[in-house]
Amino acid sequence: MKLHWIQHAAQLEKAGINFVMVSVVSIKGSTPREVGARMLITQEAIFNTIGGGHLEWKAMAYARECLTNKQSVNEIKEYPLGATLGQCCGGKVALLFESVFQADFTVAIFGAGHVGKAIVHCLEQIPCKVYWIDSRAEEFPNQNQLADNIIKIPSDYPIDEIKDLPSQSYYLVLTHNHQLDLDLSEAILKRGDFAYLGVIGSKTKSARFKHKLKDKGFTHDVIERMECPMGEPDIISKQPGEIAISTLSQILKRRQQPIKQHTKFKEVQDANSN
Repeated sequence: MKLHWIQHAAQLEKAGINFVMVSVVSIKGSTPREVGARMLITQEAIFNTIGGGHLEWKAMAYARECLTNKQSVNEIKEYPLGATLGQCCGGKVALLFESVFQADFTVAIFGAGHVGKAIVHCLEQIPCKVYWIDSRAEEFPNQNQLADNIIKIPSDYPIDEIKDLPSQSYYLVLTHNHQLDLDLSEAILKRGDFAYLGVIGSKTKSARFKHKLKDKGFTHDVIERMECPMGEPDIISKQPGEIAISTLSQILKRRQQPIKQHTKFKEVQDANSN
């Protein structure tokens, strides 16, 4: 079943992918598509169509130029199909280009308990996108009580949500279950393309997790990317608000550092087996 452009836009937004929406806003004479036809263009793909041919190629080239330059655009461009583009239709089309740039700071929070709520409260004041995930739907506040940048995701299988999160996300693992925390940490480390992984807990929990991850084949360098206990090491507290501030302080400091490309777990395994 072919998806509507709105569904594609929602998927791109959830994945944190920038795109340009191109809309046919006026036509004159014979044209390949009607007013209202839309196409979404990312750096890697296009969704739907405004009629194909040279017109679509020109629209795609301009949209990707805007994406490459991170140029915000909201403008109408006119294209004579016959004289300029050599299309047999011979009419004239006006296209509206609208860029949609996602927040480049994405935080994924697993756990809607007291600490999770305190962290979300702080992040409502920061320009970022937050995916808030928990298997206990009853722990979430109503959506109308949350800022627009907070997306709550009740999920029976929180680990399954990891594959759909944007690259270079900042992960915070603080569920009600230690085994789930370990399973989530393992899945995030395997994915590899994260900017930060913080896990709530004590030094005892950290030592236990690192030992189990080592037994599962993770290297020392990979394991050390996990911050457990999460937060500033000099701030020792069990108060949710103070843990939230300590953790976000650590994350904001990390954001100031250049992004490093990390090897995925499978690639590390392959290298170690050679």
